[in-house]
Amino acid sequence: MGMNQFQWTLKLYLFMMGSINTFVVSYYPIYFKYMGLTTSEIGSVLALGGAVGLLGQPLWGILSDKFQTVKKLIMFVLVGSIIGIIWIFQVSTLTWIFVAASFFYLFYTSVFPLSENLTKRIATEHQLSFGTLRSWAAWGFAFITLVSGFFFAKLGIQYLLYPVLLFAILAFILATRLTDAPTGTKKINLRAMGKFFRSPTLLFFFAVTSFLALTHRINDNYISLYLIDIIGGDETLVGWLWFIGVLSEAIMFYTSAIWFRPQKPIHYVILAGFLYFIRWLIVGYISDPLFLLAIQVLHGVCYAILFMGAIEYLYKLVPEEMQATGCKLLVIWLLCSLSLG
Repeated sequence: MGMNQFQWTLKLYLFMMGSINTFVVSYYPIYFKYMGLTTSEIGSVLALGGAVGLLGQPLWGILSDKFQTVKKLIMFVLVGSIIGIIWIFQVSTLTWIFVAASFFYLFYTSVFPLSENLTKRIATEHQLSFGTLRSWAAWGFAFITLVSGFFFAKLGIQYLLYPVLLFAILAFILATRLTDAPTGTKKINLRAMGKFFRSPTLLFFFAVTSFLALTHRINDNYISLYLIDIIGGDETLVGWLWFIGVLSEAIMFYTSAIWFRPQKPIHYVILAGFLYFIRWLIVGYISDPLFLLAIQVLHGVCYAILFMGAIEYLYKLVPEEMQATGCKLLVIWLLCSLSLG
């Protein structure tokens, strides 16, 4: 496969993954509400699914290390995600929704960490801009968000299964065409790894980024319901809300080669923390749906700055033998579990 062909395959794959994330993040909560779940029940489903997904990430990481592949693990978790998607839309009772959603998130939660790990390695190996490649996931999210808002406003949220399943299948087909990346050759020293993770600086970094990531994820899970139930928006505005936010994210990632300097990545994490503080302060006083749409520009700005700073900091800090996918996912799992704990 030529350089241009494999780049476009990766870009289209990331576009599809961003499209799927549109439905999962933006419309799953609305679908659960359509199924009769209360806001607290929806929160419980999302929380349990997220917890199961976090517990599953080290497993996929260990398998990735064992078989020295990222691509095959991506294909495997995509198959599990597709089964979970179908299952969720075949059940109607709260108990089975919990079970089906947990099964789905067990696989789906690891798709993006694995995909981003593969993208980062390919970008490094071929001297490409990681941010520019990563922006294709945001472009997919933004485009499908705009289209899906009109789609669901016209036909109804009950048809959510069809587009999310279609894009999941397309993502799997593209995943079979991806170029794999090496996961590392040195054997992991567990004692050295334990010593490494006891570093006060690293633990503080985990705590800060975990807290910021948690506030971002909580906002993602509930902002659609907040727009509709609290300040009087509708499904069309949900589409615009996510389009504005993710369009700004796509632009930030696409232009990262211009504004991001990898020499001092921790400065970007600090800047992101300040911007998140300003964003949540403003959102707390909003009562106009249109004003909320305007503030969504900060969604992509904050996330891109935090993501680029955090991932560059980790890749500089993590020793070579711990840069295999399993340890990278373990870092992500620890980061998230610290905040959840």
